[in-house]
This record gives sequence, structure tokens and C-alpha cells, in this order.
Amino acid sequence: MSAAARMIIDSTDDLARRISDFGDASPKYDQLFEGYARLALQPGSAVLIFASNGVEFLFHWIAVLANGYVPCAIAPSTKTSLVSALQKSLNIAAIIGPQLDPVRYQAKHVARIGAFNAAVCDRTPPSYEPFDVLILTTGTSGSQTACVHTVESLVCNASMTNKALSITSADKQLVVLPMYHSYGLITQSIGAIISGCELKIDGPPFNANRFADVIRKNRISICGITPTIARDLLKRGTVLPALRSLSIGGDRVSPEEVMSLLSKSFINELYITYGLTEAGPRVSVLPAHIAPVETYDSVGMAFSAISTRIEMPDADGVGHLFVKTPSVCRRRVGGNILRQPFTSDGYLETGDLFTKDAAGYLRYVGRKADILIVKGEKLNTRSIDLIAQLHPDVEFARTTADDMNSLITRLWARDDKMLDLEEIKRLLRSSLRLHEVPDTIIQERNAVFHK
Repeated sequence: MSAAARMIIDSTDDLARRISDFGDASPKYDQLFEGYARLALQPGSAVLIFASNGVEFLFHWIAVLANGYVPCAIAPSTKTSLVSALQKSLNIAAIIGPQLDPVRYQAKHVARIGAFNAAVCDRTPPSYEPFDVLILTTGTSGSQTACVHTVESLVCNASMTNKALSITSADKQLVVLPMYHSYGLITQSIGAIISGCELKIDGPPFNANRFADVIRKNRISICGITPTIARDLLKRGTVLPALRSLSIGGDRVSPEEVMSLLSKSFINELYITYGLTEAGPRVSVLPAHIAPVETYDSVGMAFSAISTRIEMPDADGVGHLFVKTPSVCRRRVGGNILRQPFTSDGYLETGDLFTKDAAGYLRYVGRKADILIVKGEKLNTRSIDLIAQLHPDVEFARTTADDMNSLITRLWARDDKMLDLEEIKRLLRSSLRLHEVPDTIIQERNAVFHK
């Protein structure tokens, strides 16, 4: 067992004293550990965990890891059809959740671990190593894919982030972002474990008034949010209690929004970050409160241990961002993965278009083909198209976003048939995450068919 894994596992006694949520008392960690041991899965077996944010989820995650299994967190609202697809795509051995119906997953063995039901689905040889961690991608690689990280890579990235944001044991951190995503799980939760700070877990869903109330009553000093939440706070004119540090990541923040946030007296330090799941996730940070105004349109500079380069820049310096980081994932896995995004010299292809100035400031320009950010979530339009093309009457599908950032899927039929668009939308809803389902589906005539 690595030092990083041992540190996470051995933190549970201390963590129980400095972590809390708004639910009922959680079961003892030792009981959870023993419950997973009784499942008798092979080392390296992947365990899918359904759970809302909470202390119990985090202790389940650690208990899975401590048994030599591979935890994989997923949204509690995920549809059965997508879970079944992930089960095959990622070679999931067991599925765990508070309201899990084992019958849906053809469970071979059922158990109760804490307040969660456990369904053992498959005992085939595992695809992973003990103390690996699966982090589902947020859409840039498709709906049924994940990154295989090691505990070491996650601890490394959380440590780099803590250093960049000056997070210490004196802080009180609030988590409102989903802990099944890399930001909430790694940057905030694992970051809190290794920094020694107090951790308060809330949400989602996000509510501005509750957010302010929780910060006030719990004397929160640091919190991380998405640009979508930041815009909501600005739009509402929400006044928060004083925060030592507010960090924002997950999508582009405009210079005007940075200036508006800095004008708020309750924000002492403002950090704009950039990252991606494959990188562990954080790559760069802009400490906006001390940065020159002309850099407000950037995501700052890469962490000191991370190297970056712009591949094939055009006349304006825009090119594909490659990063080399000690927190990179081991590989990507899943049904839609055709190749690994790594170069022979150890760089990760991000799929993002950037510029990089002489001082090292990185400026986001856009996504490469097929990858969009819609409603604050990354998605792969090719993944949507492939699902639509599963319908026997669909010859070809193409998904794009319009000027209002709404998804539109255009369909071309086999033999120029009339398509049942409602039937196709049901197919998409059954297989995709909510933010991936197109707002509009249009049948195009084959006379305008082109790929």
C-alpha cells in the first residue's frame, strides 16, 4: 500500500472529528470497512457508489478503497439504463447505494452496509489494481467513460491545489459541489483530508440563501464553486458573510465577472482555476485578487510542477493545450475510448484550445470539435450522435449548440423514412445524462445529407 493510500485510510478517526453534514449520524467507519470485506470481491474490483453529498458517502468511498477495491462515485439520480451500460463498459463488480434495488442489476449477492444496499453483480477478473480510483468523465470523453487514477495522483493534485490556494488546517471548508465529480471529491474533500482543515458538506442542489446561511452559521473561510453558481450569486445580488477564499472552476469566467466578484467586500481572495479530470483535475490558477487586470481573461499560470505547451498554434497563437503533470491519470477506460490522450513524451492532450503568452498566462479559446460546455456541463456531442444512431431508422445524427447554448440534434433517416422523433427522444433520455439530452430534435431531408 502506498503512503498516499495509507494516509487517506488512516485519516478516518481524525476526519470523524472535523467533518460534518446536515444529515443523521453516520455509521462507524469500522463497520463499513468490515461490511465491504465480507463482500469478498477480488482485489482491484470496481465498486460503483450511488450517493448524495455527505459524510457517509465519503466514509463508504474510503472503506471501498481500504479493502483494495476501486471506488467509482456516480450521481444518485443516474438512470438504471446508464448504470447498466457503465457496469459493462467499466467492468463494475458491485453497485452500492442508499435506495438501491438489487433486482434491477441482476445481483448475485445482496448485503446491507451501513445505510446502503450492496449488490454484487459480477465476480469476473477485475480490470484494475488495488488503490486505483475511477473518476467518471464529465462528458469530454463520452457518457460511459472514466479516468483511472491512483490515490497518489489524486493526493498530489489536491496538495498542489492546497498550496496554490494557501489552504491550511486553520481553514473551514464548505463543499456544495457534487462529490461524485472531481472538483468536489478531489480538490475539496481529499484536499481537506490532507490539509487538516474542517470540512462541512452540503448540497447539491444549490440555493443562494442557504449558501449564505451555511457560511454564516458555520464560520466558513473557504469554498469552491462553478461559474454558473457565481453568476447566480451576482445576478441575485447575494451578500455573503466574509470569506477568506473563493475559488471558481469548471467553465470560462469573463473579465467582467471577475471584476464584479472582486468588487464584493465579502471576498478577500478570489482564485480562477482550470482543470480536467484526466489531469487530476487542477492544472492552473489565477489569483485574481493580486493579478494584473489584463490577466482577468485568463486562467492564470500552470502549477509549478506542471508543464504546458501549445501544439500547432495558428497565426493568433491559438492551439491545442498539452499538459505534463505528476497527477495525470493512468489511462481512460470505457466503451467509446478509441485511443489514449497521451504523447510519447508524457504530455496529456486536453482537447482544449488555448493561447499562452510570454509570461505563461493561459487563455481559454474553445473546445476542440465535438466537445461543448452546455448549462455548465461538459459533453461530447459525438456520444449523443452515437446513441441516436442506435435507432434502426436513423442513418446519421449530428448534434450542435445554437446561439442560446441549447442542444440541437439533426437526424437523417434511412431510406428517407419519416422518423418518430418522440421515440428517438425517449431513447436518448434512457441512455444519456440530463444535460446531454438535446433540447430540440429535427429530421433533415436526405437531399441535404452530408457528413
